[in-house]
Amino acid sequence: EKRTGMADEKRRELVAYHEAGHALMAALTPGFDEVGKITIPRSNGAGGFTLFLPSDEQQDSGMYTRSYLEGRLKVALGGRVAEELAYGKDEITTGASADLQSVASLARRMV
Repeated sequence: EKRTGMADEKRRELVAYHEAGHALMAALTPGFDEVGKITIPRSNGAGGFTLFLPSDEQQDSGMYTRSYLEGRLKVALGGRVAEELAYGKDEITTGASADLQSVASLARRMV
């Protein structure tokens, strides 16, 4: 076990669920960006990462519709939902907390 208090294999599994949650929500959200890559750490260190590839049109315009921004909120929460489904609400990690901060920030900017 490392400083996280979690064995590497269990941590990798949790990160895999979390990142898969983001990717699954993206796939289920109409008009959302394509998933380009998902990384799961080999050992303790940085958490995982899901890379999204916006369409050329989206990237060129720099303009976001309300439905796209709502999709971003859903996708950001997908990791937290996946952790909760896999491990229960008492075992959600700080990775999910970072997603909540991201959602709160985006929601404030949308108002």
